Amino acid sequence: MLDFYYKYYNNRFLLKSRELSKEINSVLSMKGVKPVCTSEIIINKKYEDTLGSKLFTELNNLYYTIETKQNGDSFLSRYLDKNKISDNADFLFADFFCGAGGLSEGITQAGFTPAFVNDHNKSALETYYFNHNLPLTNFFGGNIENLTTELDSFRYFFQDIKLVAGGPPCQGFSMANRQPLKDDPRNSLYRFYLTMISEIRPDWFVMENVKGMRNKEAEIENDIRRIAGHEYEFFPVVLNAKDFGIPQNRERYFLIGNRIGISSLEMEMKFNVISNGYTSRVLNDALFGLPEISTNSKINSSHLDSDKHGYTIRKLLIESNEYLTGINHGREIQYLLNHKSRYNNDNDIEIFSRLKPGEDSTAESIQDILKYKNRKDIFKDKYKKLKGDEICKTITSHMRLDCHMYIHPSQPRGLSPREAARIQTFPDDYFFRGSLNDWYYQIGNAVPVKLARIIASTIKSFYE
Repeated sequence: MLDFYYKYYNNRFLLKSRELSKEINSVLSMKGVKPVCTSEIIINKKYEDTLGSKLFTELNNLYYTIETKQNGDSFLSRYLDKNKISDNADFLFADFFCGAGGLSEGITQAGFTPAFVNDHNKSALETYYFNHNLPLTNFFGGNIENLTTELDSFRYFFQDIKLVAGGPPCQGFSMANRQPLKDDPRNSLYRFYLTMISEIRPDWFVMENVKGMRNKEAEIENDIRRIAGHEYEFFPVVLNAKDFGIPQNRERYFLIGNRIGISSLEMEMKFNVISNGYTSRVLNDALFGLPEISTNSKINSSHLDSDKHGYTIRKLLIESNEYLTGINHGREIQYLLNHKSRYNNDNDIEIFSRLKPGEDSTAESIQDILKYKNRKDIFKDKYKKLKGDEICKTITSHMRLDCHMYIHPSQPRGLSPREAARIQTFPDDYFFRGSLNDWYYQIGNAVPVKLARIIASTIKSFYE
């Protein structure tokens, strides 16, 4: 992680390194491991000038301890930059607008290997770096437009890429937007994504977006032919996560293209059957086994951990069920990560307590304490308590602002980031980095991991 902080946090390198030292010390303490002193230099010597001798020595000892005492702890090994190595695999992919890596995680689970990723959000990129074995050289942290002007420096990483994936920002694809894509300034990023396809020439590409993107389908296909050439066949499809054993009502549009001779009819026939045979899941499947926590009633304290409102990292084995065994691939997870509640005032907490599962801002039980009740036309959807025996509503990045529309079905609080991540089918050991609001933002913007895996597995089947 030190290498990542040195490259991307510049003036905050010292602060981030101090936080990292505290974090690693905490994880080692949970395992009952004391840091080992060593005279061997493990971390980059050039960091000493910025860190100072004391912090440099402390981090060097911590990294040495991880290397020598991790005893097969895969979570601890993720802190080691030296573990991020290139993999000469047969099925390489690139992910643009990669975010925290939901799409990439699913594609990786399907047997592909990341070769290059890009995003402008540093906290999301940090999460990606921590959870994937991809060298720092294979990251471009910044606007994709800048990447297209520096392509010569990165062409080496684009060799032999089989798949390009990504979800360009979606504002210009909304159902209400009647403006042609070519005239909408919000779609510049989408066009740069097509430029990357034209430069890399992958066998396949997958472009994900909101359902409204289908209204622009003809324009998009014309743009692809104009920018990337005429050799790609396309298959557009709208998929709902709930149809694939994911406890979430989440419709998304996927445009899947290839240039290896697979016709649109062949793709349609194969993709039309992929939703068959999945067991339906509900919210309670995802919430199963997590410790009960309360709403954080202290403002500006989300960085603090406690038994009451949860932990960023906690050494704890969690009881599993069939759904969790599936998203964790049968692995026993040793840590509980990102299971914390956010701050809410006393009025919100009382509303959370009074509402019954399935009720919202119109419930009679809260009218006497409901603010803005004279503006129901605007605030009708202010509050919503979820029902545990039903699928969850779409997880969105709005959760970074509040979780009033995602009230836990049996506890008077909003869903925790870990609960939202489970609904998005992230494995329980996928660790979101940054602030609590960053976690919600990263999780809400992600493609459900399981859905990405199913799509990538279907693509991979064409090679078999």
